[in-house]
Amino acid sequence: MRLEKYISTEKELELIELLSCRVLENGYNASNTIVVTVSSDYSAITGMLMRHNLTFDGEIADGFSVEVPYPDQKWNSQFVFELKSMFDIHSSKFENKTLLLVENAIIRGGNYTFLCDWISQSYSKLKLKTLTLFENTNSRFKSDFVGEYYNDDIHDLTFHFERENKHWTNFVH
Repeated sequence: MRLEKYISTEKELELIELLSCRVLENGYNASNTIVVTVSSDYSAITGMLMRHNLTFDGEIADGFSVEVPYPDQKWNSQFVFELKSMFDIHSSKFENKTLLLVENAIIRGGNYTFLCDWISQSYSKLKLKTLTLFENTNSRFKSDFVGEYYNDDIHDLTFHFERENKHWTNFVH
């Protein structure tokens, strides 16, 4: 049985601040970056704070969110339609910008892999960076900005806001 790795509000905020500084140090801010919050049910706080922390010349970063499948779901036509719709709605802002995908945790990396592949195929000229507060050392996807690594074989990552969720019940680690 895996040990719980409990992520407190304080830890979440600490890593958001740390990563905001790293992103800014690498030259990304509201003038050249759009924040795409992945999985707003887990990552909304991260996306919101990242947008504000990247403020440049009095403007917060543009942004929007996209939803991805839970472990017991698959990328289907409905998920892709919603993804395409969100990108189409916001595409007028993409010129000369880098998309910064933000997520609280990358466990297996399947959703980030799908998203990045889809963006590369659908919007080939877009520059893309990825950020996560926590990344499983065994994830097939490797993010550009990582707050902290953990091993999902040993630890069950649990955020302070989480409640029992049926979509994780039969998830095999």
